[in-house]
Amino acid sequence: MSNITVFSPNLVGAGGCDGPRGSYARIGWDTITRTAALTVSSERTGFPGESLRNATTYDRWGPVSTPAWAQFDAGRAVDIDYVGIASHNLRSMGAEISIQYSQDAITWADAIVLTPSRDDALLAWFEPVTARYWRVHIANGATPYIGVVYLGQILVMPRAVTGGHTPGTLSRATDIMPSKSDSGQFLGRSVIRQGFATTYHWENLPAQWYRDEFDRFVAAAVKYPFFLAGNPQRWPDEVLYAWTTKDMKPRYIRARDWMEVDLPMEALA
Repeated sequence: MSNITVFSPNLVGAGGCDGPRGSYARIGWDTITRTAALTVSSERTGFPGESLRNATTYDRWGPVSTPAWAQFDAGRAVDIDYVGIASHNLRSMGAEISIQYSQDAITWADAIVLTPSRDDALLAWFEPVTARYWRVHIANGATPYIGVVYLGQILVMPRAVTGGHTPGTLSRATDIMPSKSDSGQFLGRSVIRQGFATTYHWENLPAQWYRDEFDRFVAAAVKYPFFLAGNPQRWPDEVLYAWTTKDMKPRYIRARDWMEVDLPMEALA
């Protein structure tokens, strides 16, 4: 398989995002990283490798130096076609990373090579590869850290997002505490919390597809965050690491065997 190198966008698909399904949302929720055996090349004090096992963004793995790697042993050969990375400073540290795979944990090959253009959530997919061992290899960069890594099979929605939607990366949710004097003069303001909040809506989802594919994501989203690219063809940089704010409940629409569903979410800034 040929490698895919990303020099600028935070998202790319194998062969790009061309074609009739290029504008359909991608969701990265399936991952081996929560259960696979984990080893890292090194770890700085306060930045343990075990941080990559969970979905939280406040604890992170940071190697002592680069090159460095975090390796996942799935215990058996698994099919992988995407990576999601969040809560990182790879761009700021000038790091280049490779998602690598191996059949024996000795000889490694690149599935995809990434040079992040931002420190925002990153989602990338590639031609499916079957292997037992996987790792995130950091080629360079000054003391980078990574909080979240997902490796699994990406979910491609069968329809585009319905019109009237507010894109997640444009839907800022900010808690602000203003300051004013006793006489009412403006003294400044403090930002308490930042993030994003929106709802994605899809219509005309095949009822059987919903049961076979989407409902598995719905069940997982009760516990775990996910990566989402709403329209990778047109807005490749708009990637969210998000979590649901309430249950998703599908509804039948019209006389045919179609369903619609809302995905309400909040996301990491």
